[in-house]
Amino acid sequence: MTKNLYSKRAIVIGIDLFLIIASYFLAFFLRFELSLPSRYFMTILITLPIVIALRMLCFWLFGLYRGMWHFASAEDLVSILKSISTSSVLIVLSLYLMNHFSGYPRSIFFIDWLLLVMFIGGFRFSIRLSKELFHNDRDKGKRILIVGAGDAGESILHEMCKNGKLNYNPVGLIDDDPQKMGRRLHGVKVLGNREAIPELVKNYSIDEIIISIPSATNTQIKEIIDLCIQSGAKFKTIPTLSEMMDGKVSISQIRDVQMEDLLGREPVETDLERIKDEFMGKRVLVTGGGGSIGRELCKQISRYSPEKLILFDHNENSVFYTHRDLNTEFNCLDCVPVVADVSDKKSTSQILATYHPHIVFHAAAHKHVPLMEVNVAEVVRNNVLGTKIISDLAIQNGVDKFIFISTDKAVNPTNFMGATKKFGELYIQGLNETNHTKFMSVRFGNVIGSTGSVARLFKEQIQLGRPVTVTHPKICRFLMTIPEAVQLILQAASIGHGGEIFVLDMGEPIKIMDLARTMIRLSGYEPDKDIPIVITGLRAGEKMEEELFDRNSETLNRTDHKKIYVVEHTNSTKSSSLINAINELESSFQQLEEKELIGRFQNLIKLEFAES
Repeated sequence: MTKNLYSKRAIVIGIDLFLIIASYFLAFFLRFELSLPSRYFMTILITLPIVIALRMLCFWLFGLYRGMWHFASAEDLVSILKSISTSSVLIVLSLYLMNHFSGYPRSIFFIDWLLLVMFIGGFRFSIRLSKELFHNDRDKGKRILIVGAGDAGESILHEMCKNGKLNYNPVGLIDDDPQKMGRRLHGVKVLGNREAIPELVKNYSIDEIIISIPSATNTQIKEIIDLCIQSGAKFKTIPTLSEMMDGKVSISQIRDVQMEDLLGREPVETDLERIKDEFMGKRVLVTGGGGSIGRELCKQISRYSPEKLILFDHNENSVFYTHRDLNTEFNCLDCVPVVADVSDKKSTSQILATYHPHIVFHAAAHKHVPLMEVNVAEVVRNNVLGTKIISDLAIQNGVDKFIFISTDKAVNPTNFMGATKKFGELYIQGLNETNHTKFMSVRFGNVIGSTGSVARLFKEQIQLGRPVTVTHPKICRFLMTIPEAVQLILQAASIGHGGEIFVLDMGEPIKIMDLARTMIRLSGYEPDKDIPIVITGLRAGEKMEEELFDRNSETLNRTDHKKIYVVEHTNSTKSSSLINAINELESSFQQLEEKELIGRFQNLIKLEFAES
């Protein structure tokens, strides 16, 4: 403890001592209407040492000298009330036991209690008030307009007000609730609703707008962002409810608005207890654990206290950074980093035999459609044979559940990548029919923000000042945020009984042209004026529109979760013939030339999809 802190504490103790004495004397004077009989002077002098000793003892025990009083709060007021009330009870008992009670005016105890609460509480909170009035230099900071006068907005505003060094000067609040209009929060007024944002920015010379409505829907956020863009001011936001697992908001979480904020603002409702029961105390292996989906799977699974998490990926850098981040965020987590290729049967077998996972999430896959059109052997090796190897080994090692991460490109595939994922779905369905391991697939569309995603490409192009490239003006895609997709994958895994293909509700498909224009505006530019949009033409294997299920051979049925559906096949598939065909492909893979391999795989596609 520093010398400066000792001196400050000594001053506070000295002032408290003076206030205790002043309150005690004043209580007697008020009791006798400022005309104190002389006989009571001796009573005061005899009992005052007892009062001082018990008051100071309780102040110390209740922590009145441990707090930072320029941040005094309601909790501190409760401590003051407890310490004064406890000491008052002890004073009454002491005076009774010491025979000082006879002839002692009983009302003194109440008057003294009331005065001391006013004196001590007033002194403590005056420290905070003076700090905010005379020592807060936030008026010199960036002029801020906060959108949202709810709990999140209050937390952000309170932090700004109590710490002038943050360089924020909150000028006003925005809220659509008419009952809040004109009211003040920490001295800052609610100036209007969202429609008033452009006018208020101009009238109050606002430098920056902070959107602090974590529960807002994507439609509401879009409207607010449009108004912020109109205003010309910079704007930022706080995390969504799905990002804030602990529900707490702080200034450190303020960040730039991202495209994800327009897609995933509606929080995903998950049965947390069911998911917790599924993973707590279990050994969980995640292939592709360093990728966008795998990394988020590892992060969210870690919250449910697994016995062991096996982080499996062939990319050593991804494994290193993901493992480091998991250990930083979850210091009690037993996380095993494994660098290996899922299509390497020998090493994959050794890994499963060593750790005996209860649950396997198979997220490892090649996913870039145009790239895989010219690397067919590689996508077959990784996506088809890799899936076969890890799923076969799951059975051999007694895995309870195997969850295959699929894609909407597996529906009526027009490219090799989609076809390999379709075979993955069909293969594990066939295994589920005859084995103890419960196999299931989870199918969903594009996740925004993943490595190589169109949103990342647009962001890089905008940052470099290059034209934004769109393959076709009418091309559409289903888009979802990574955290939302993974939450639903975990929920699907917890409700699956084996054999299901789960489909996630992706909402309405989004035009990629609209996505490009929105991202340009979010970056502070005007589409086609500051940043041009160039049409490049459809790439090899690319569809105009993706589908989440095959309308000719599949129907969607609801599950207990409103955003998760399960596929029902209207045409039966010959799982045994498919398994045999993939077994033959595996056995001959190393001996086949690439051209011959492509021919065999194309024949397999024609044969299988002609059957379905």
